[in-house]
Amino acid sequence: PPESWDAYAKKSEESTGVIAMIDLLIKDLDKEMTEAETQEKEDQKDYETMMAESAEKRKTDSQTLAEKESIKADTEAELQAQTEGKAAAQK
Repeated sequence: PPESWDAYAKKSEESTGVIAMIDLLIKDLDKEMTEAETQEKEDQKDYETMMAESAEKRKTDSQTLAEKESIKADTEAELQAQTEGKAAAQK
């Protein structure tokens, strides 16, 4: 055994320092995990918003494309009719 109680006191101080460091690491880890969870929730909301906006844009784009195709078909039909009318008039 050590000759004085000072030897035990030094060991106790060392372990207190180690425990304090471990406690600090635990607090830091808890803080980082909380921040990560908050960031993940915000990112999920942003993703859902983006997906909803994208779906709406696809819907609008599809409608616009259908309208343009309809206009193109009508224009081609008019062109065909005028071409046939012109050919018939020239005979």
